[in-house]
Amino acid sequence: MYAPDFSDPAVGRTTGSGSLSCMNTDAFGDYTCLARACLLAALLPCLAPAQAISVGVTGGVPISPHSESYSPECFDHGSPICGPNGFFVKPYSIGPTIDVKIRWGISAQVGFQYERFHQDLTRGLTPFHGGIVNFGEKYSVSANGWLFPLLLKYTLGRRRVAPFADAGATLRHLGPFDGKGVQLDYYYQPQPISIHFDSGRNLDVAITAGAGLKWRISVVDITPEIRFLRWTSLYYQPVQNQAMLMLGLTFPARR
Repeated sequence: MYAPDFSDPAVGRTTGSGSLSCMNTDAFGDYTCLARACLLAALLPCLAPAQAISVGVTGGVPISPHSESYSPECFDHGSPICGPNGFFVKPYSIGPTIDVKIRWGISAQVGFQYERFHQDLTRGLTPFHGGIVNFGEKYSVSANGWLFPLLLKYTLGRRRVAPFADAGATLRHLGPFDGKGVQLDYYYQPQPISIHFDSGRNLDVAITAGAGLKWRISVVDITPEIRFLRWTSLYYQPVQNQAMLMLGLTFPARR
């Protein structure tokens, strides 16, 4: 898992009453790619007549490890200050979904899933490039993540309960990290700090596949599913392989 380097100008921090802040100038590119993904999801329903479209909501919880933990560290200013080192995703995702029926049991599915990322970091004396020295710091930061599943789904038969399988890709956009902590100053005294840094990436991609059951109840389809994701990069990703238990509710039901 990639960890931020605080000698990088993409990182900003505010210490005490003074401030040091830098922002990644590529942030506009992040929002451009995010807008393209949203536009693709918005245009997909135009490929099919209205009666072939179902809309709803999908939520998920992890059923495989979804965090990465490292050895805790301490730094000393008379009495030791210790803390954890880890990176994890909150154990939930949720968002809207659109299912567009094509034919022969095949449909296209796009979604928008919200996730929350969290990182804890504690480290002692750390030299950086250019002669900068960090005497020790401890902080916690969080960021919002947005997943865009783009899947083709095949449903076997038109029975009230029917199995299905899907495959495709999931795109992820990760927002900036923000949080607070403490840092030792030149006199080894702890000072409050505010942390802000950008992940510096546009979109990450996961190869995605899943299987489940479509259960028609009145005018609603309930779709429990096991979904597997393999990320093509570990950049700000706690684990490369993920398994999720998903549950979708879509209206109107397919017949």
